[in-house]
Amino acid sequence: MEKKRTVLQPPLPTFVLRSFPTSVTCVKYDSTDSTRLFAGDQQGSVYLYNLRTRLPIYSLSDVHTSTIFGLNQLDQLKHLVTFSKDGFVKILNENGQCQWAYQTNHCSFSNCDILSSNLIVVPVGSDQSLVAALDFQSSNPLVKTFQPSSSDTNSGMVMKLRVFNNQWLFVAYENGSLKVFDISSSKQLDSYQVTVDHEPITAMDVVCDTCLCGTTKSDLISLDFSSLKLQPTSTFRQIELANAGTSFLRCRPNDGKLLAVAGWDSRIRLFRRETGKQLAMLDHHRQQVNSIDFDLSTKQMACASQDKTISIWDIYNK
Repeated sequence: MEKKRTVLQPPLPTFVLRSFPTSVTCVKYDSTDSTRLFAGDQQGSVYLYNLRTRLPIYSLSDVHTSTIFGLNQLDQLKHLVTFSKDGFVKILNENGQCQWAYQTNHCSFSNCDILSSNLIVVPVGSDQSLVAALDFQSSNPLVKTFQPSSSDTNSGMVMKLRVFNNQWLFVAYENGSLKVFDISSSKQLDSYQVTVDHEPITAMDVVCDTCLCGTTKSDLISLDFSSLKLQPTSTFRQIELANAGTSFLRCRPNDGKLLAVAGWDSRIRLFRRETGKQLAMLDHHRQQVNSIDFDLSTKQMACASQDKTISIWDIYNK
């Protein structure tokens, strides 16, 4: 007699936040309180949720006039940094009131990042490839800039950026190139052409001296930077995804072992970073996932989607 095969049900989120009027584009756990979650949406609104009650603490509809692409925290001040397609980078206090705003005169799909307690890294100006460090405590905020070397022409707009160890700045560009800058000197250290056909890099993260890049294709590229030079990682050079297009990727920051990749097919795939082995596929969202964040104390993962929801997942010690 033939044994019936057990069909494994796809994993389900722990719970889902659904009260958003439009696409959720950014998500960020409060680094001072893991029961709180920040979110930004396509209309420029900012939200702070209590994850115990699953209700908003505040909902601010007039922070920006366009899509929010960056949410970061200034931990010492417990303030939130927001960056939008409208060109503004802003700092909100604990009550959601704007304390500082700066017009970068830049329009792209890039995020922002934090360099120190008072420095914010963002793309600036009409030159689409220029990145700057802004000191919000200074009367002249623009303190240093990061420009691709003269030999690297036509990089295109900044797609993603990431500060690593407060020493290096990784910047992914529209032409598929990845460049690393020394933060203290602002000099470009290295450049690597990630995509052969110069398609843009659409997702990027840096952890454990490894930079991971997602593109419009079906591959995920891993580059090693331990020798201060970008080169393909020895353990695996790339992961082939089932479908083309990566919208976002994030490594678990405490150990770098778990890699979450959001595809254009609306699925989230979890990989072991060192080997590229797929651990799970999360097939909950009906539209593209735009942002992912991990909380280290609760071992949860939050995913913001185009389908106007945020899913919360218990990922334990995968």
